Amino acid sequence: MQPAAPRHVYLNLDAIRGVAAISVMLYHFSPFLADGKVLPSSYLAVDLFFLLSGFVIAHAYDRKIENGMGFGTFLAIRLIRLYPLYLVGTLLGCFYLLIKNRLIATEYMPLSEIGTQLTTGMLFIPLVGDAYHTIFPLNPASWSLFFELIVNIAYAAVFFLLSKRVLTVLVAVSLLLLIVASALAGTLDFGMTGKTIISGLPRVWFSFFLGVLLCRSMARYQDGLGFLRRGWWVEAAILLTLIVFAIAPAGAAGRVAYDLASIAVV
Repeated sequence: MQPAAPRHVYLNLDAIRGVAAISVMLYHFSPFLADGKVLPSSYLAVDLFFLLSGFVIAHAYDRKIENGMGFGTFLAIRLIRLYPLYLVGTLLGCFYLLIKNRLIATEYMPLSEIGTQLTTGMLFIPLVGDAYHTIFPLNPASWSLFFELIVNIAYAAVFFLLSKRVLTVLVAVSLLLLIVASALAGTLDFGMTGKTIISGLPRVWFSFFLGVLLCRSMARYQDGLGFLRRGWWVEAAILLTLIVFAIAPAGAAGRVAYDLASIAVV
């Protein structure tokens, strides 16, 4: 019996992911910290998360699926990884609304509505009506997790069709759709509402499959992924990430160009 292949943990990628996560947190806590937005472009961290996810998923599962891992097994592993903490967040959101009903009578929400949000949230069903400020009202940040699950399912479902040529076409088409969606919205900060949920698809599609393509392209070379386990570059990458998040060009045209350049080039 052959020993299991060693499992590589790329702490440098985790470091970049951690900096991005803290940046998003500061962005959402801006009203408590400053007059304007803290790190005003840090919503682009979501695109960085999707890119890292595509890279890591390809690195972790390409060989396993080639060797016989089924779609159901892959999906079960991803649900076990993603769902428990998501469920905890959703239940906490429900608890918050119930407490709010008791303490702030002017913002009372009918229990039937809370029940609807809880049921759809637990089943990972987005709410797209005009009355909802986000597709998952009890756990707003989980909109990106929803798209993560969608693109993970797509990756496994069409895995054996995803040659490098197909990936390249998929990334290129997704980028074109993303350019159109960004031009219409005046920003890349979309996908979390019912009105922008469709635009969120090319957003996750582009970054995730670009990550898959990068991983497979690098793996062709001897020790192509070895540099990820060395730390000489991570400080520069984190500094560049923070610079990208800190800059916010004025005007819709500058905003769109900056956002697209950040995710497609930087």
